Amino acid sequence: MSEDTSIIREQSELHEKLMEQIQLLQHYCEQYDNGKKIFVYPMSVALRVLLKDTRNSHSLLKQLSIKEELLFVDSAHHCKNGVCCWEICENTHNIAAIDGAVYAGLVAKRLRQQGDTLETTLKPLCQFSNAPRPKMVNFDQWYEEEVLDDTENKMSRKNIIENIAEKAGGCHVDEDMTIEEATFRIPEALKIIINGQQVAFNPAPIYVSLRQIAWEVLESLKQAKVI
Repeated sequence: MSEDTSIIREQSELHEKLMEQIQLLQHYCEQYDNGKKIFVYPMSVALRVLLKDTRNSHSLLKQLSIKEELLFVDSAHHCKNGVCCWEICENTHNIAAIDGAVYAGLVAKRLRQQGDTLETTLKPLCQFSNAPRPKMVNFDQWYEEEVLDDTENKMSRKNIIENIAEKAGGCHVDEDMTIEEATFRIPEALKIIINGQQVAFNPAPIYVSLRQIAWEVLESLKQAKVI
């Protein structure tokens, strides 16, 4: 068997690869925002390339010695119930009571009246005018922070990225899904009750959370003047 003949990439080439991944991530976010929600899958792969380290491979940010010094934007709200971060549109009426106990720290809930129908959607906090002021934290704190929690099942940013990228269709589809994916990929995941009725929100919280994670990464790189 021949010896390993691999060639180490120059830092200049790694920087070019970083710019490519950033451009891809920006493109996927634009496509998602234009209604093509399927772009959460390549979005998750770009985030994985930028962020994930394993025993045998290193993230692009680590190879460029950026990851250790970079402070990450933590935009999550920390209201551990379903009654904060609401956008209630004009002409929306007859809302007597809202209740919910599932934490989704990276999303806002939107209500809009369409005739007799109440439209319920989720949006990333970067598109919510009353989002809380972000704070800056180190990578490990940011990556491991739980941002979805229904008391029985929890997901961190790391879990969300890896689940969508490695198990749900980013670069691989597992035969079985995790309990966490099964919990947070459905429209009823937040268990929000309005006027005594449980309502469904689209897109599901795991996907909207990923879109917000992408915004956090891009904003972190901007603030560090990497882009």
